[in-house]
Amino acid sequence: MSLSNNLKPSSNSMATFYPISTNENSNDFDWNTVTNLFLSELYGLVGEKKISKLENELKLFHQNFEEKFKQQVPDLQAWEVIEDIYFLKNNIAKIAPKLRIFSLSEDAQNLSAEKRIVSLLKTLFKKNYIYQNDVNNLNFIEQKIYESFEAMFPSNIPDHQGANSYLPKLSNIFADDLIFLTRNSKYFLENIQLFLELYLFLYTSQLSIVINSWREADEPKIKECYFILDTERASRERACLQRSGYKLVEKGLDSIFPILALTESLQNNVEQKVPLWKFVTTLTDQDVEPLKTYCHEFADNRKLKVSNSHFEDLASSLDELQRLYKAQFAKGETRASRNVNIVRAIKNIILKPFTQSRGSAGTVFVLTQEYLLLLTNLVIGSREKLRLYEVLKELELRGIFFDKESQKALVEFYERLGNVEKMSDSGDAIYVKKTI
Repeated sequence: MSLSNNLKPSSNSMATFYPISTNENSNDFDWNTVTNLFLSELYGLVGEKKISKLENELKLFHQNFEEKFKQQVPDLQAWEVIEDIYFLKNNIAKIAPKLRIFSLSEDAQNLSAEKRIVSLLKTLFKKNYIYQNDVNNLNFIEQKIYESFEAMFPSNIPDHQGANSYLPKLSNIFADDLIFLTRNSKYFLENIQLFLELYLFLYTSQLSIVINSWREADEPKIKECYFILDTERASRERACLQRSGYKLVEKGLDSIFPILALTESLQNNVEQKVPLWKFVTTLTDQDVEPLKTYCHEFADNRKLKVSNSHFEDLASSLDELQRLYKAQFAKGETRASRNVNIVRAIKNIILKPFTQSRGSAGTVFVLTQEYLLLLTNLVIGSREKLRLYEVLKELELRGIFFDKESQKALVEFYERLGNVEKMSDSGDAIYVKKTI
């Protein structure tokens, strides 16, 4: 990786690292379609293959299975029942995660927003890993469908092209969670959409918190971000919620687009772009002059003024570029609405399911019981149970922090659920069991 040899002011893009568009109308997406497309990518069914071609293959599978079934069961009425239940009513998509591909075929057109979302979700894929799709407790017909589908559509290694994470630590943890889920196919099928919604939200919140920390030139650590349970009350006195909760994330939202656009512009001749915090470690003193020239050309192009301070080294040149990239979206500038559109979309689409307004406490991040239960099973993973403090530590690794009040509410939630085991009255002796 190296500084682009063609540094020229151009249109702003952050598509490599984040999927929201400056065009509000192109940010509408359907989570069900995202999930179907993600699963198709996960099992290597789509990749470079056009969805239209895949549709034809699914129709061929339908025909082949019909012929095979009629040979084994000559009763015409029996086939009509099977076709109605599994193919016409699309219950075939509920047999196994991979068979969700049958739902995708119905939504094959106009998937630009969904594809951008999936491009980010692909940062969860493990290299050279084929994901499990084993299912149990199928009835006779479902087993036949499953076996026939596996024979015609074997799982392949997913395509990693374009998969770049600005936050490797978070992505790697959720990548392991994804492997755990695929080993529990029924639970995976029931919770995959919740899992993807959760990851995109946590990726966004952590990205917003660390986006301006690229000067540290190190892989971002998971930062404190506090939540409450949806059954809790919130107040201004909850200092962690006020200091390191929704307001902290909101503060960084308007920096996401400028910093990521700068990141891409410096590498416009590189196919596999890297985060800015990593890219700056590759720059040398020889890059100072090109960066200074780029500053002036960018300022002229955007009708901005270069700051009066001298920028004669890498640090000051990059700082000036950051200032200019943010300045182009300042109130009153012609491009201001584009960043406003992105921030609005993030709030209304990505953050909304996890935010609530709580009176004097203002807007706070909230975890509903369905997300909390999924997270509990993820952090326990293949183990049978974990001590409470270990559960809390695992949640923090995923960007979810609770203050003392919320920790008490969490224990009460687990007690109502019936998945706690108390070895003594000591808090350290509370074990949490998974529910899978």
